Amino acid sequence: WNKLTVALGCYWKKCSFCDVSLAYISDYETTTAALLVDRIEAIVKETGQTGFHFVDEAAPPKALKALAQELLKRGTTISWWGNIRFEKSFTPELCRLLADSGCIAISGGLEVASDRLLALMKKGVTVDQVARVTRGFADAGVLVHAYLMYGFPTQTVQDTVDALEFVRQLFAAGCI
Repeated sequence: WNKLTVALGCYWKKCSFCDVSLAYISDYETTTAALLVDRIEAIVKETGQTGFHFVDEAAPPKALKALAQELLKRGTTISWWGNIRFEKSFTPELCRLLADSGCIAISGGLEVASDRLLALMKKGVTVDQVARVTRGFADAGVLVHAYLMYGFPTQTVQDTVDALEFVRQLFAAGCI
């Protein structure tokens, strides 16, 4: 897989467990979709490889949408995957657009399946929202990987069991 970033740094920078003082997180900078696709096309020409992993901490939804539109406009055929936040802007329509542009998988930090803990973590998402986003990607044929975290302050054994059950239900529903 060729490695690229959609943007440098993290556009969210609020998660309480993250060290946002690190330059690779705090110094947020985007590029244009046209420049990014120029880079992709140059790498494909140089390497002959059409697989791309976007290694952003969390690729911005607007930038991914612009990337997908530019890839489709140019007829540039690649397979790609990357890291996201499970935020509401990932609508079913956007998930389909990303899939149409070559997105085959996404990874996202669920961390915990507890709205109480997600609020303490300042993740900016809810459990229901995560379920909707994973369903949108799954329906678009995009594989979903969700990261879990254990031992967050005030997290109980029951919180952990609930998170595992939530993930089991997402598996059973074909969402991850």
